[in-house]
Amino acid sequence: MKKTVLAAGAVFAVFLFSAAAQKATIDYRFNTVKDDGKNYFNWSADGKSVKDGYDAASGASKLKSTSGFDVVRYDSTGKKQAVPGGLRALVLFPVAVRAIADADAFTASSEGKAVTITFIHRGTAYKITSSDKGVIDLSTSFQIAKDVGTNLGGNFILKDEYVKAGGNKARMADIDWSKVTFMPDTADKSADYTYTGTLAAAVKDGVLTVKGSLNKVK
Repeated sequence: MKKTVLAAGAVFAVFLFSAAAQKATIDYRFNTVKDDGKNYFNWSADGKSVKDGYDAASGASKLKSTSGFDVVRYDSTGKKQAVPGGLRALVLFPVAVRAIADADAFTASSEGKAVTITFIHRGTAYKITSSDKGVIDLSTSFQIAKDVGTNLGGNFILKDEYVKAGGNKARMADIDWSKVTFMPDTADKSADYTYTGTLAAAVKDGVLTVKGSLNKVK
């Protein structure tokens, strides 16, 4: 009887681990107005649980989510996106030096419960739009516009055609969004697995929060 109970317990434990391995969770806070020292990026996937934030001493994330989150970002090949590119870019702002968000013209606004997030990172523009209830859907909420900027001696500047009248091409905030053509930003269709699901987003007093769980599907 004892062996039977132990065996059943082992099977149950394996089942729980397997179920956990098929999910990824995200719990995120980012103050879009100022650095108040309270930003964080907590996440879990494949049996790993990380509670991360920015480390001023090293100038990087405390627990190396920049590379660690690649277990969610890519499929098993390590090359094909398992989530929209904009999601990976979004989650790293709380674990990076504040200057990056400022340089990338990061904005998060809300109308009612609907949230809109925009930023430009390394010459690529991203737009994330939730539903009227604040729900971000991995299959429909992400958009991308590549090559709105160009690398000039290690620094990215806006291409002339995207700069607003009288604007400075060295400032991402001077982009004319009306001239940007977005395309859907999704996981790679040829990836051997992807993540699907929704995240709840909200903006209050300039603080963006994003939270939810995603399912791994093959």
